[in-house]
Amino acid sequence: MESYTITHKKEFMNKLLKSELFDNFVFREAVMHTAFKSILDGHRNKDFYNTDEQENLSEYLNWGEVRPYIYHIVIGTKSPSYFKIILSTNIAKTTAISNEVDTFFVNITFKNGDIQVNTGVAYKTFTLDKSPEKIWDEKIKQFLFKYDFL
Repeated sequence: MESYTITHKKEFMNKLLKSELFDNFVFREAVMHTAFKSILDGHRNKDFYNTDEQENLSEYLNWGEVRPYIYHIVIGTKSPSYFKIILSTNIAKTTAISNEVDTFFVNITFKNGDIQVNTGVAYKTFTLDKSPEKIWDEKIKQFLFKYDFL
């Protein structure tokens, strides 16, 4: 697990909330502190969809499906005092990196005016081999440098 402090906060937030850059990530959860605390669960509410629509639905929403709603919470008349957004890799991306891992996480936290990005890994079973974690940490580091967020 690695932790990165975003130095170019405005650019990062614009890419996160206004572009498709993060849209292929799976949305797991968001916690927002505005006038009240909101906890948004990334599990798809299958009851919302009709029978035909339910056929090929994933368990979780992806970030692209949720981004417009989060945007309206974050870019309101007053910014949240705190938020945490938990994203993960989809199945294809996960297995392309490692078959030993359930998913790779990206946790984005805004607190006291700072934005932190933390990586994480959910292994399928206990292992002493941390190479998938190191690969993921390096991929996120390269991603953050590529888009000049650090």
